[in-house]
Amino acid sequence: MWHAEVRQRDAPAASLVDPLDRPPASGAPGAPRRDRWFPYLAFAGVAGATIAVSIVAHAHLSLLHPHHRNLQGTRWFYAFAWWDGWWYVGIARRGYRFFRPGRQSPVAFFPVYPLLMRLVGSVAGGPLIAGIVLTVASGLGAAVYFHRWCVRKFGPDSARLAVLLLLLYPFAFYLMGAVYADALFLCAAVGAFLALENDRPVVAGLAAAVATAARPVGVALVLGLWVVALERKGLLGRLRPDRARGWATRRGRFTWADCGLLLAPLGMAAFCAFLWIRFRNPLAFLDTAGAPGWDQPLGFHTWFKVHWVKAMWNGPWDNGHFGHLFVNALATVLVVAFIPRVFRRLGLGYGLFVVMAVVVTAVSTKDFVGMGRYTLAAFPCFAVAADSLRRRPTLTWVTLGLSAVGLVMLTQLHARGTIVS
Repeated sequence: MWHAEVRQRDAPAASLVDPLDRPPASGAPGAPRRDRWFPYLAFAGVAGATIAVSIVAHAHLSLLHPHHRNLQGTRWFYAFAWWDGWWYVGIARRGYRFFRPGRQSPVAFFPVYPLLMRLVGSVAGGPLIAGIVLTVASGLGAAVYFHRWCVRKFGPDSARLAVLLLLLYPFAFYLMGAVYADALFLCAAVGAFLALENDRPVVAGLAAAVATAARPVGVALVLGLWVVALERKGLLGRLRPDRARGWATRRGRFTWADCGLLLAPLGMAAFCAFLWIRFRNPLAFLDTAGAPGWDQPLGFHTWFKVHWVKAMWNGPWDNGHFGHLFVNALATVLVVAFIPRVFRRLGLGYGLFVVMAVVVTAVSTKDFVGMGRYTLAAFPCFAVAADSLRRRPTLTWVTLGLSAVGLVMLTQLHARGTIVS
């Protein structure tokens, strides 16, 4: 009542300050030590346990595909290189050797991850070891950048919970050693958005260029970054709160530095140019989707999940194939459920990013296979989920416990040769 009666120019200064206008709580001088070190310690603990489970499972439990032609060895690092991992190893060793429409081909896999495998492998003992190192390093980077981004948007308490939700996600072992490009993509994507929020558009564009050279879903990142940039200029949507600086500032004009965001699609553009020069087909990676064994052609059966519906309806319901299809579909539904909240809390740019990264990707799969790891890219969904759970401690502990159990189960299955996602 007193504030309502006091004239604005006479009100105490504290009453005129927006409660969100505070310095960042992470990465800034004077920030609490636990906030600075939390993502490092959390990743070290979860990744260490996950890697140990993988090695023990591969060494002491029966392999589920003992006749896989690429994985007849018993050394510890074979636990991390099933299925797509050997495509990446092959590209790192021999490059993109062939492409024929309608056949499986290495052109389905984007180049930056195997290129880095080749470079790191020259000093790390080969591309397979390099892939494991790159995945772990990228997973750690993703956790650190995600924590800093969450602190800006939701505060330190929600940020810590969001990191735990991400790291204990049942498919998070793809961030902790599995030779897949998803960890590298997530690290680059979160880094790009974080750089943009810190008014570093050139860094954001460069990070996004790495992401678009890592996975085809980089298109979603480009669109999301550009729309977020327009929102921050006040040209789209409405301003969103930022805990590091209060309400975002309406600048209304672009600077030369903002042109750095135009670098974002260069990774994919460079790969398409290479495919055009090498195979006369700039979209060769799309033409391999329907190859026998992958069987993801565009059309009714893929879009409406005919294969998945038949498997769910006809069974058998007690084998690994049913569980494989079910858990990937369940992961998709759970992540999609938070997309409306992303639009409300974070705005149009982040909302469009997660729609394209999850919904559009899900539509392009015939049975949701792969969606467990693809949903890792939707980091804003993990953030808004954490912000919702933070006020419900019992549900929070139940969620983290179930996620941890799921992570252990899927980790050991992957280490033993099952196609988990």
